[in-house]
Amino acid sequence: MTKIMTFLAFFAAVLFTIANTANANAQAAFGPARLQLTTQNWPPYQDYIDGEMKGVAIDKVKCALNSMAQPYQITMTAWSDAQLRVQSGLQHGFFVATQTAERDEYATISVPIAQQELRWYFGPGVKPIINELTKVNLNFSAKFGSSKWFWLKRNGFNVVKQPRDAKVLLKLLKQREIDIVLEDEKVFQQELEAASLPLNFFQSQLKDSTPMGVYFSNHFLNKYAGFLSAFNSAIKKCEGKTNDD
Repeated sequence: MTKIMTFLAFFAAVLFTIANTANANAQAAFGPARLQLTTQNWPPYQDYIDGEMKGVAIDKVKCALNSMAQPYQITMTAWSDAQLRVQSGLQHGFFVATQTAERDEYATISVPIAQQELRWYFGPGVKPIINELTKVNLNFSAKFGSSKWFWLKRNGFNVVKQPRDAKVLLKLLKQREIDIVLEDEKVFQQELEAASLPLNFFQSQLKDSTPMGVYFSNHFLNKYAGFLSAFNSAIKKCEGKTNDD
């Protein structure tokens, strides 16, 4: 496998791409000559470390595609761009994502490749209470462009700021520019560790636990009818071969 890192300007973000050419001469049984996937830099699910994309989610995706002898290219970009690329037909799929009605309109999700523990994090001095009163009187936020951010907006929460990642969320929460944050537990814990803060620095409450998978565009799946079934089978075979800690 060779890894190609492409630097492109996109909202002042860096775009990373890796391509699998080990099976470039192999004919994938159910897919295209090269599968085009897109994702975001979202450790620990996927990260760019020492010239390679790694993480608990991306490792499973690569394991499945390699077992299918499916050549692929993965592009890392802003999350909103990742989804737009699939919606507009520029890419075949994006990950790692929870299932939403909006995404279901143009794509179909795979079997789970990771489990998201979604938690409320409360700023210093904020009582850990979520109700009809606090949702309009306190300042809430989540990563901008994520399903979490849009869920807050749709459900009448007082959403402020447009944080680009969990690092910014943590900073705003610590400084009380935001009162309550909604974020993935694994992601937020990693940022707490990076900031040399104890994992219990903020009070938190579990909101829900939701499976996450790979979304493939419906146009792509209509063209390659057997692909999703083959991919799902390959993911199940890869369980236990990758590290989910």
